[in-house]
Amino acid sequence: MKVIVVGANCGGSVAAGDLAASGAEVLLLERNLKRKKPCGGAIPPKAMSEFGIPRSIIERKVTQAAVIGPSGESVEMDVRGTIPREDDYIIMLTRDVLDRTLREKAQNAGADLREATFVAQETQSDGTIRVKVRYRDEREAMLTCDALIGADGAGSAVAKSVGRPPVRYASAIQERLELPAEAMAYYENRAELYLGDDISPDFYGWVFPKADHVAVGTGCRPEHANASYAFLEGVKARAGAKLRGAKRILLEGHPLPMRRNHKLVFGRTLLVGDAAGMVAHTSGEGIYFSMAAGRLAAGAVTGFLGYGGKLESYEKNWQKKYGAMFDFLEFLERIAYTSNRKREWFTDMCRVDTVQRLTFDSYLFKNLATVKPLDHVNLLYEGAVGAVTQWWLAPRAPLHTAPPKITAKEAVLATRRALAAGVAADESVAV
Repeated sequence: MKVIVVGANCGGSVAAGDLAASGAEVLLLERNLKRKKPCGGAIPPKAMSEFGIPRSIIERKVTQAAVIGPSGESVEMDVRGTIPREDDYIIMLTRDVLDRTLREKAQNAGADLREATFVAQETQSDGTIRVKVRYRDEREAMLTCDALIGADGAGSAVAKSVGRPPVRYASAIQERLELPAEAMAYYENRAELYLGDDISPDFYGWVFPKADHVAVGTGCRPEHANASYAFLEGVKARAGAKLRGAKRILLEGHPLPMRRNHKLVFGRTLLVGDAAGMVAHTSGEGIYFSMAAGRLAAGAVTGFLGYGGKLESYEKNWQKKYGAMFDFLEFLERIAYTSNRKREWFTDMCRVDTVQRLTFDSYLFKNLATVKPLDHVNLLYEGAVGAVTQWWLAPRAPLHTAPPKITAKEAVLATRRALAAGVAADESVAV
């Protein structure tokens, strides 16, 4: 049996490696092997053991996290679940290292990695798929496979080839900043999330530590994309003196799908990762879910080609494992991120120990945390009621109500430069 996997990033490489290990003939395609995908680069520790990732590529272990509301009020949190464990931390790494590691793992399992672009596909009368690809030297070839996996990102050509309607993308933009030693020491095991209209009217801004720099970024919906660079400046302005002496290494950006696909299987074509919209709301997290989808898709293809199973089992298994979590996070985004008042309420909710523990239980172990009866009481009175009462008795004014002023031309040009590191700007935002 022969399988073509389009996209040699997280999800595609995991799928290719699993399929090759099961005995399939696997062709793994990537349009540009030198490209470094822009990404915040945060994953839970369970991903390392679950997907066989060597811990040597870990750059930082975040054990402290801060949520800073529109007023500047900061909530400091220890990264820990309900039951303390040795691996209560968030792993920070860079995507180019992670992607290269997973590609090599897939190759070691027997996958054939080639630099080529997917062009089109056509289903034959016997069910097999004819795939047209274009190599870097512009040569084109027609390849035949028994199943096709599309893991080619938010602007997925494979998704378009099976008739998926155009997807709206959020735009994420970030800078990699080299800091002086004393500033870098402050972020040694610390990550920060910033909320406010000056940061993003839709999501949040971040400062994530890496081995020798910090990643500072933000994201927004398409209707606000022209202001992406201004919002990024807003994050840096809020971080203030903590970034003093910073030197820009790289300005980069990428699109994030705003809605997940509930339909993942189209004949013998399966979609995983960003190509299927698998980005968690509120956090923008996609790495773990992309790898998990690659594994589930590979299992379904193996069962279909080897034992007559149904490819649709991939959809059912995905929904069973992660559907409820995605639904909840989408709901939480709507009630927490849409105004400064709600963001301030959300910040106050983060002060509640029960909220912190349930949040990190869900993040670290990728299961929607079980809420005990006493937790319901704490969430209602200590959390929701307490936060609303606090805001009503002592409302806090936002530090800023708009991002720093820069010229519209400067914002558009900077956004285009950043997105050029991800995909073409016209695939993600209208600028």
